[in-house]
Amino acid sequence: MSYWVWGAWIVAGVVALASLAAALGATYQIVGERADLTRYPPPGRWVDVNGRRLHLYCAGKGDGPAVVIEAGAGNDSTLWAGIVQRVSSFAKVCTYDRAGLGWSDPAPLPMTFEDRANDLHSLLAATDLTGPLILVGHSYGGYIVRAFARLRPQQVAGIVLVEAAEEGYTFDPQGLKYAAATHARERRTMWAARLGLLRLCVKLFPTYCDPVKGVPPDARNEMTALYLRTSRHFAAADEMAALEKVPQAMRNPQGFGTLRDVPLIVISQGSRDPTTNSATQPERLAGQRRLLELSSRVTHIVAEKSGHMVQFSKPQVIIEAIRRQWREER
Repeated sequence: MSYWVWGAWIVAGVVALASLAAALGATYQIVGERADLTRYPPPGRWVDVNGRRLHLYCAGKGDGPAVVIEAGAGNDSTLWAGIVQRVSSFAKVCTYDRAGLGWSDPAPLPMTFEDRANDLHSLLAATDLTGPLILVGHSYGGYIVRAFARLRPQQVAGIVLVEAAEEGYTFDPQGLKYAAATHARERRTMWAARLGLLRLCVKLFPTYCDPVKGVPPDARNEMTALYLRTSRHFAAADEMAALEKVPQAMRNPQGFGTLRDVPLIVISQGSRDPTTNSATQPERLAGQRRLLELSSRVTHIVAEKSGHMVQFSKPQVIIEAIRRQWREER
């Protein structure tokens, strides 16, 4: 038998083994996701939105406006469980999972910020939460909240922006470089997740592959299970891709629109976030100051000794800001 034939057989064998490994890995991932969903069922309910299920969790009652929380990029409702529990003592408060995140079904990709804002509108309309609303937007979620307010201004009673993204900072060269790097990382991770490699890494090397460092112990297992969903990384990659597709006219300060006289509270971190490059710190702070120009009725609160995830480091600051908006608009 010639060397060419032997070579062809070797290549065919390698391809067959790789295909078998991929199939086994994908099966391992599917079985694992199903087991995770059984172990950690959604705390809220699924709501049909255009033929897809979005997970919505609401708690509390109140005679004032309902509070709706919009999480940051790639984040889900679990990161806000503590805030929801405490806000529910005085108001009705809801969190939800955007398409593909948390317990929600994935959506056809790509999605724009307007698509995500319309998803939120459809979700709220299906549950009779039509307003007036107090919207809380963290980080990337700030853009979705502002897009919602631009499209549905009559439904918005007030807004709380928590360490929110801002156009002048997001779309400068460093910001776009960061978004592109995050997009590329999530694209690599989504294939590792689909083939079961991410799940296997967490199982075999839990310290090295820990995806939820710093998360409170009582929430770690649930958050890890949601992080390991394949759809989570497809959705996270698409959220970064949405930044790259924002029209040039919307990339300047106030490009997502102003809030006119809508009551606005801007919460900014009070200490340097170790994940933020020190060289970009002045630009980040300038971006937070520009957010104060979005409304004629604005309050700025600095969460002292807090990083970007204010809901973990200084939750009381967010709770009191929500309470203040709720009292003024009830």
